Amino acid sequence: MSFIFFRNSRHLRNCLLIGANIRLLGIYSNKFISNQCIVFPLSTYCEVTRRLPQTITRFALKEPKISYQDSDPIHLYQEKKHGGGTIDQTATILVLDLGTTGVNSTKDQITEIAIRDLKGGPDSTFHTLVNPELPLKNHKTNQILMKSNVPRVKEVIASLVKWVKSRQTGSKPVVLVAHNGHCFDFPFLVRAFHQNGYRVPEDWIFFDSLPFARQLRHPDGTKLEKGNHKLNDLVTFCNVVPERSAHKAMVDVNALSSVLQQMTFVLNLTITDLVKRAFTPSRYL
Repeated sequence: MSFIFFRNSRHLRNCLLIGANIRLLGIYSNKFISNQCIVFPLSTYCEVTRRLPQTITRFALKEPKISYQDSDPIHLYQEKKHGGGTIDQTATILVLDLGTTGVNSTKDQITEIAIRDLKGGPDSTFHTLVNPELPLKNHKTNQILMKSNVPRVKEVIASLVKWVKSRQTGSKPVVLVAHNGHCFDFPFLVRAFHQNGYRVPEDWIFFDSLPFARQLRHPDGTKLEKGNHKLNDLVTFCNVVPERSAHKAMVDVNALSSVLQQMTFVLNLTITDLVKRAFTPSRYL
């Protein structure tokens, strides 16, 4: 009898200690892991210790590798048909932003990809962190990106191509828009494709919004001051309310989507104009 009482007492003590540790871990990580846990009935200590790691693992892998979210449509300036109505959209417009380990496209690696299809609707955004497969100076960032559930760029490219194809309208081209994309986003993207055995699809073309931002004017007709054409400057100029998110690339994508909309109306840039002024990935080969 005393043996049974001793075993049950020890079991109760261990359960209480484990529960306390779970609650402390949840508060420390701000992830509220305790909300993911359940109260285990008094059974065996082995069962408790077996189920606990499964609970924590399930929570750690809760966020998917690649996120597809819905978004509202962004309507760009469209030229009118004779007799009314607008001319059919001549391309799929995708706004792009990358996060990287640095600014050198020949040495640094992609760490984040965010894209938004301006048509909006179900699964109209694509977002993922990317494991750069190299150590980073920022220890916290390195811990996040080097996790096993963060995909390598080769995995991301395969999913990206498939997603873009699903958003494309027939045989019409895909225009990828990025701010200062010519110097930053586009060379990184093309290099990532080629280093991993992929070719950028022939119907993808690139449009850099920076040169057209330099054509914007204040209400009095004066140009924006030199050096004030960064995306943050344009967000202020266009009175765009930036959102808050843990994922900076998607925040910048949504901001550029709103800025691009206003730019096309102010400068009378149609989607046909974007296609004509875009360039091919061969520029970076």
